[in-house]
Amino acid sequence: MTLGAPAALWGLAALPLLVVLYLLRVRRRDQPVSSILLWQRSAPALAAFRPSRRIERSLLLALQLFALAAMVVGLARPAVLGRAVAGRDVVLVLDASLSMRARDVAPTRFERARAEALAVARRLEPGQRAAVILAAPHPVVLASLTTDRGTVAAALRHAEPWDAAGDVDAAVTLAGAMAGSAADSRVFVWTDAARGAPPAAAGVIYHVLGTAADNAGIVAFRVLTDAVRPEALVRVANWSRGVRRIPLDVHLGDATVYHATLAVPAGGTATAVFPVRDAGVLHAHIVTHDVLPEDDDATALVASSPLGSVLLVGRGNPPLERALRVLPVARAVETATVDPAAWSAFDVVILDRIDPGPLPPGNYLVIGAVPPNLPATASGVAARPEIAAWDRQDPVLRFVDLRDVRIDRALQLAVEGGRVLVAGATPLVWEYTGRGVRAIVLGFALGDSDLPQHAAFPILIRNMLAWLSGAVDHVTIGDEVQVPAGAATAGSLTDPLGRRVDVRATDGAFVLPPFTRAGLYRFSTAAGTRTFAAEIGAPHAGMIRPGRAPAPLSAAGPAAGTVLVHVPLWPWLLLVGIAALLGEWALATRRRGGDA
Repeated sequence: MTLGAPAALWGLAALPLLVVLYLLRVRRRDQPVSSILLWQRSAPALAAFRPSRRIERSLLLALQLFALAAMVVGLARPAVLGRAVAGRDVVLVLDASLSMRARDVAPTRFERARAEALAVARRLEPGQRAAVILAAPHPVVLASLTTDRGTVAAALRHAEPWDAAGDVDAAVTLAGAMAGSAADSRVFVWTDAARGAPPAAAGVIYHVLGTAADNAGIVAFRVLTDAVRPEALVRVANWSRGVRRIPLDVHLGDATVYHATLAVPAGGTATAVFPVRDAGVLHAHIVTHDVLPEDDDATALVASSPLGSVLLVGRGNPPLERALRVLPVARAVETATVDPAAWSAFDVVILDRIDPGPLPPGNYLVIGAVPPNLPATASGVAARPEIAAWDRQDPVLRFVDLRDVRIDRALQLAVEGGRVLVAGATPLVWEYTGRGVRAIVLGFALGDSDLPQHAAFPILIRNMLAWLSGAVDHVTIGDEVQVPAGAATAGSLTDPLGRRVDVRATDGAFVLPPFTRAGLYRFSTAAGTRTFAAEIGAPHAGMIRPGRAPAPLSAAGPAAGTVLVHVPLWPWLLLVGIAALLGEWALATRRRGGDA
């Protein structure tokens, strides 16, 4: 303890003076009475006749002495040494990886990280700014730089780990950008560094958690649909040091559809593939005894017709008609009549070489034409355009090889907005979402190319219908999920824990909040309910072996990144002294016949 004004302690000399004044209170005068029977209660007051006497017990005197002592010591400005967070700006980064759910640190690694981060937040000085970042697959800013400790603490309490692998490096880079170039800024990172040590950086302090290393879990579970028979695939990974024999059970409702014991090598995977016949929700479970049970279960959906209903409007297109007959669509209807009023009854409408006029809200595959209410125009015809590039990462072109496709002629398109998926001398495949419309425009007629003769054709049509209808075979944690809105404007998403979030449509689509937990999600609108099965976001998300932070910036304890400061006590002492005086005054005024 230190004293800012030690000379003020001379005021403690007033304590004996207060006691002397108590002993030398004014004597009482004689008063003749006829009887002392009623005055026996005043006998203790006879001690006032003596100049000096034994100090009697008095709560009022004790309060007076305490108040005087507290105020005198407070005037001496005492302070104690405490710890405060170093830095003008402080950014707290929490690793939100699945591995942070491991229970080798009680209660979990993430809960321990949250508790230490809250302890740092409590040590912030007045005026010191702090922010909170969650290192999810994409960094999430839970609280921007603020001097409000309550906002920082609330952000930390609401943080949750994701069932995916967090990008700690990107989160640290973002934290450094938020803290700015101030030399005294600090970034605190809580992680298990299970997927490699983060890079060293000035002002970054790592707290590495975790002790256990062995874990096994389901890293993939999905249903593979084709024209013949759907199959389910389950992949189990083993991060332990030895081979593990892991029982696997798969249920469809209450019925067991598959059972096996998988021999999974150390650091490797084992895969089970089996047929599924009935539609419904598949639940896979493995029996392990480790500190991360969250990756022991997974779900997948078996849809009877994942591509929904399709209406083909045109004058006949044999290759397209054959594709619709073999693809898993719920219903395929062909017509030559252009009747926009009937289109809302179908999930996807294919417009083949016709001019339908402005498109009403809905999902459309437009072939060889450009509707007038889309931000694209056709200024002529391009002869023999070669395919120069295509986006192989887009869901519409996944597993599609267009290298040898020949196109004899195509519309000369000029587009604004949307995305060009296949480009040559002119956009050849273009997707657009907005104004209640979700559309893919194929800039050439199928008869003007040899695309229907390639193996890529049925895959491309299937991918287009899946994207337009919003049908997905599986969703991984961290993916952005969009659902065509059609005529709906509002919906609600319910996660595997039963929590509900309201969602509004924007530009003809619902952009759903990030999926953070593996399991079943249900999205409901006035048009109905759709179910998604989300799986763990990365094959290595369940790797729990703790790593090391870069030396010498790694920190072993919560005191790292803090400095010693003087914490003043004198304001509290003055308040206590004043409170004691007020208490003495209240007690003295309420007494009847006692000493004051």
